[in-house]
Amino acid sequence: MNRTGGLIVRRTLLGLLLIAALVLVIGPLLWSLSTSLKPTNEILSAPPLLIPDTVTGDHYARLVREGVGVNFWNSMINAISTVVVALIVGTAAGYALSRYRFTGSKPMLLLFVAAMTIPAYSLLLPTQVLFDGMGLLNTAATLPILYSAHAIPLVVWVTKTQFDALPIELEQAAAVDGYSRWESVRKIVLPGAKPALIAGAAYAFLVAWNDYITAATMTSSPQLRTLPVALIFYQGFSGREWGPLMAGVVIATIPPVVLFIVFRRYLIGGFLSGAIKG
Repeated sequence: MNRTGGLIVRRTLLGLLLIAALVLVIGPLLWSLSTSLKPTNEILSAPPLLIPDTVTGDHYARLVREGVGVNFWNSMINAISTVVVALIVGTAAGYALSRYRFTGSKPMLLLFVAAMTIPAYSLLLPTQVLFDGMGLLNTAATLPILYSAHAIPLVVWVTKTQFDALPIELEQAAAVDGYSRWESVRKIVLPGAKPALIAGAAYAFLVAWNDYITAATMTSSPQLRTLPVALIFYQGFSGREWGPLMAGVVIATIPPVVLFIVFRRYLIGGFLSGAIKG
């Protein structure tokens, strides 16, 4: 086989692999959307139909009637709170570790990195006991605190890496021009670290948005129930209610997909900068 033929074969195989990967990723989403729009009598039809004969919005209407909108906003509030706390604390810590040299700075950075290797669910039992003793168990602050603690180490890592790449001479020049430390950070450093900030914010959002186990363990009040916890109730003891369950899956998928579409350029750059530098 000549060189041209080998190149064609490699490109063909690569194309087939990409198509297979796309089917594996997009296929379940399309099937969830299709199932959510089918009448109940078509969901378990044989053979199954990807495109429903009759399109209905009854399953989405049922979710609204049964208060899943409240669960959606609980998840959204938790996610936004986590992003705000993780960015403020993580960015400040990342900047301090990047720009200041103090006793224990390197061990502190290693502790942040080590914290990312600990499975969060392995600490649920002692955390539950601790929060119960502090009066924080099953409150509106419970989940944002836990999600922020999980997200902050990665935010520290990616922001410190980005700050390291920004020349400190820019801040020194700004100081000569009369800028205060805060003004130079706000007008020079933070805009230059935008990819890392967005990547850290996206990670913090997904930590809070996708969680089920922590929410189910640390909160029990129906008023605090998040979307993933609410959807589990449609997997009843007598059988799964596929229509509303898949409708809920579609709703839960929308925010992460929109997040990636809007910020994909910054997300890729932010995570890769941390990986390459590290």
